[in-house]
Amino acid sequence: MTNLKLPENLTLSLKKFRDLRYGENPHQKSAFYLTDDKPGFVQLWGIELSHNNLGDANHAWNLVCEFGESTVAIIKHGNPSGICSRDKLEEAFKLAYEADNVSAYGGIIALNRAPTLKMIDAMRGIFFELLIAPDFSTEVLNRLKKRSGKMRVVKAVKPPQQLEFTRVFNGYLVQTPDSIYEGRQTWKVVCGAKPTNELFFDLEFAWKVVKHVKSNAIVIVKNKNMLGMGTGQPNRVNSVRLAMRQAKGKTEGAILASDAFFPFADNVKLAAAAGISVIIQPGGSVNDDKVVREAKKHKMTMVFTGVRHFKH
Repeated sequence: MTNLKLPENLTLSLKKFRDLRYGENPHQKSAFYLTDDKPGFVQLWGIELSHNNLGDANHAWNLVCEFGESTVAIIKHGNPSGICSRDKLEEAFKLAYEADNVSAYGGIIALNRAPTLKMIDAMRGIFFELLIAPDFSTEVLNRLKKRSGKMRVVKAVKPPQQLEFTRVFNGYLVQTPDSIYEGRQTWKVVCGAKPTNELFFDLEFAWKVVKHVKSNAIVIVKNKNMLGMGTGQPNRVNSVRLAMRQAKGKTEGAILASDAFFPFADNVKLAAAAGISVIIQPGGSVNDDKVVREAKKHKMTMVFTGVRHFKH
């Protein structure tokens, strides 16, 4: 959990670091500003970074930095189209790409380890806008330069704990980051068999991923690999349907994570019909009893985290 405080008076002094070609759209102007002289990243190769490149790279980098294991994520429009943890980065990349190879086109690759030549080889023939990692060997960087003269290559440092700002009306919304200690020690198994140690690793993986998906957020995970993702829907049922569709029938025995509680049991019925064996969600709905009862009916395990992770 962060130790950051919200001060009574907040003064920002920003210095323009660089102008960008344009904003989210070509008719908008954009620039990158800093409070000091440390941007947190350095571009090693490729064409000029855009407004959207920086935003998506930031989302991607914050996601992979959640993980201790070697992890590769592919981000498109602020959401992961695929993410996987494996000892071999080339295997993690292939599985992350296969999760949704249509959405991955033109996306951003983020990894929490220095990329290997084998991983770069696995990327052959696929167009990506940007690759971000904590480090690059000279050999890998030279290979990336030969691979493409355009793909941006970015080296980044681990993001610090810092306040988050959103412009609203004539002011700003300021909040501390979504950082809190949680895990199997704080979770509650409300029905079904207690997860095995291996299954808990998958639950922790799924819970870290869903935190970085825009609400309403649903992710389906198996063996530390995201199979499907539903995001940005006004109702949670449609997010479940989208995640199921992307998982392409690979949901038998998988985990489903929801960033907020299930208001009704319809989500559980959909998950059960697809063969989902475990659901992890915050709990806290007035209909928790009905939701848990539906899970019991299908002999599913349900875990309450007690923590919500909305991302808007």
